[in-house]
Amino acid sequence: MNKLIVVIMGPGNDNFLSMCLKSVKDVDKVLYFTSDISQACEEDDIYFNGWDESDTQTNGKSRNVYLDHLKKNYPDDWCLVVDEDEVVEDSSKVKDFIKTASPGLYSPKMRHFIGDLGHEDATHEKHFVPNRLFKISEAKNYPLDSHPVLVGNNYQTTDCTTIWHLGHLPVEYMNYINKRYNQHINDSNIHSKDFLDKWRLSHLFGVYPKSQINALKIPKIILDNFDLEFDELYFNDRKNIKTNHYQDCIDWKNYFNPNQVILYGCAFGQRVKILNDMGVDAVGIELSQYAVDNALSKMVKQGDITKSSYNGKGLAVAYDLLEHIEYKDLNSTIDNLIMGADNILISVPVLGDPNLEADPTHKIKETKEWWIKQFTGKNLKQVEVPSHFLFREQLMIFKK
Repeated sequence: MNKLIVVIMGPGNDNFLSMCLKSVKDVDKVLYFTSDISQACEEDDIYFNGWDESDTQTNGKSRNVYLDHLKKNYPDDWCLVVDEDEVVEDSSKVKDFIKTASPGLYSPKMRHFIGDLGHEDATHEKHFVPNRLFKISEAKNYPLDSHPVLVGNNYQTTDCTTIWHLGHLPVEYMNYINKRYNQHINDSNIHSKDFLDKWRLSHLFGVYPKSQINALKIPKIILDNFDLEFDELYFNDRKNIKTNHYQDCIDWKNYFNPNQVILYGCAFGQRVKILNDMGVDAVGIELSQYAVDNALSKMVKQGDITKSSYNGKGLAVAYDLLEHIEYKDLNSTIDNLIMGADNILISVPVLGDPNLEADPTHKIKETKEWWIKQFTGKNLKQVEVPSHFLFREQLMIFKK
């Protein structure tokens, strides 16, 4: 008679292991392979799996440790492999399944909790975790990589059970919610039991009222803790070349006929690339090293317009830049911007424009008239923006 052996592998984390063990208590044998046997050293069926965090092949090697053990001691039986952050929905159905199943490697269904008990991975309508259930005699080996899938004979899928993956649950947060709930039930007069019940369930199932946070407003110390780079977040989804980039470049070339264009705050240099492709000598100056490193043109250079001037011979462009400058640095920035340029084209959102408040990195919030005075006060002449220029309402042109 076929026996069902369950192998559990993991580092010895108490968050989920007890649930995992309870879910397979009715199988014929449970073998636990772990990197930390100290917490369960009294158990007979606990084995060190040889896990070495410094070895990139350690996952495959550790899985071959239990596979070799299975082949040696249970060659004619079946095995179901689960990680210690997984729960088997109904192990008795697996035992029934192997009574008549053809020898081979089977991929059972898996459901991944994502973030809370009320949400799951929806990248596929059904998820099957590869080759977790197998006739031991049909298994060959695990490849030596970081996420190995068992190699063997006769691959199939099965609906005989579902493995629930809990690893993407914020267990410390959920335990905290339960702890606070129990404390308030017992010793708080502020909230009723009905309120606390709803509070607890809404947290655990992810339906507590919440709104999206603009990631750019999160303090840097928090972003740094999770290895999140502000510039990467800021420039996310801004790298593609769009139709308006081409139209701008065509308009500038035809209207200004410049010897050279310097684009300040050019991000990934979409317009820099287009202008050079059109035969116009164009250079981009960008403060963000991240944007420079990922720029679309080699003519994008790292620089700070608030500190240095960059002599051009024609048109200076500052699109969506000046509103990011500190008030105290604006006067010198304008001096640097106009040095050596015959024409200056700027684009800034002004008071009344919803784009002004949409970006939390905007620092200067003034009227269009105010901006005009900053340039005409430098003995520059304001020129009317051609009617066909895109986003004309926030553009300003100045000429020496």
